[in-house]
Amino acid sequence: MTTIHWVHAGPDALHGLKHLMQRKAELAVWADQSASLPGVPADIQRPYEPEALWQAVQPGDIVVAPRPTDLAIARLAMDRGAHLAVGWHVSRSLREAVEGCAEKGLSVLAEVGMVPGIDHLMARDLVNEYRQVAQPADRLHFTCYGGGLPKFPDNFRHKFNISPLSLLNSLATPASWIENGEVRRAEFPFDVIRAYDLNLPTPERHQVYPTYDVAPYLVAYGFDESWNIVTAQRGAIRLKGWDEGWAEVFARLRESGKDQAALAKQAKELWAEHPFAEGEADRMVLSVSLRAEQDGNTRWHKEWVMDTTGGRHGFARFRLNALVMALAAEALQRGAIAPGLHIGPTDPELIAAWLVEITHEAGYSRRIDHMREKGASIGLAS
Repeated sequence: MTTIHWVHAGPDALHGLKHLMQRKAELAVWADQSASLPGVPADIQRPYEPEALWQAVQPGDIVVAPRPTDLAIARLAMDRGAHLAVGWHVSRSLREAVEGCAEKGLSVLAEVGMVPGIDHLMARDLVNEYRQVAQPADRLHFTCYGGGLPKFPDNFRHKFNISPLSLLNSLATPASWIENGEVRRAEFPFDVIRAYDLNLPTPERHQVYPTYDVAPYLVAYGFDESWNIVTAQRGAIRLKGWDEGWAEVFARLRESGKDQAALAKQAKELWAEHPFAEGEADRMVLSVSLRAEQDGNTRWHKEWVMDTTGGRHGFARFRLNALVMALAAEALQRGAIAPGLHIGPTDPELIAAWLVEITHEAGYSRRIDHMREKGASIGLAS
């Protein structure tokens, strides 16, 4: 039986590890620290050491690497003939690290986590369904927003349970999106923060802004080249007032740009000043919407919305991130992912199965048919 090697495992991995243990998976847990992870058998835990991992990984095994930019792990998996699941964005460096994986018969699942990860599943689910009813005259509006929030915010409007470094990097990275059928670009994404109403049972006003470039994701999600895309934006969702709370952070980012030493220093300071308290509840929200209109009238509109909070069972971010990593490891172990580099799964049945697992864990996750609900509302009003 192939072994799943979970690398850099810490308390944030526990939910995924328990999922795999319940399914009797063959596991090797490579911990970041010497302290034992609670609930994980001691005989499958070992301290992470690159040489020891190299010796342990065998051809056909699965390596799970949730931490960002761990390219050494990606290269090790490829050299040892192992399949790979990673939680970070596909970058040029990652593509180079796994180059030739398809020719070797190796499967790499990237961007499998909370965000990025669950947002990709929701987007593909909507695109797959819309494709069945697409019409040439349709004008499409696509938005995809997600992010972590404090359940009990302070004036800063944000708190951290992971290093802020990746967030600062994204805020210092130019972003592009499609608006009124034209490509727009911002050197700093926080220059185009706007209000956004989240479709919850009790609607809430939030703020959103674009991150990275949307075009590659439209390809990844299966948007047809012939479709008329009027709006397309992927980005982050934050609490109302986040722009004011972060004004000083934005000013420093304008000065430093992507200077890594400056970003690392700022990240360390922010984490020290605005951490989640032990046992404090975090909150994760997602909104993924696809709408088709003709002659100014909406004829098809569906949206996935998720709202989940942490608590005594741990941070919501960690629970969902680890669950998706575990689902990715299972899919690789079953041979359900074709060789090559993939941004999450693309098989509709696999996507549906993952969304069922995620919805069960999240508590509130729903696909809204706005046209049906609009019709029901009109019926009630009449």
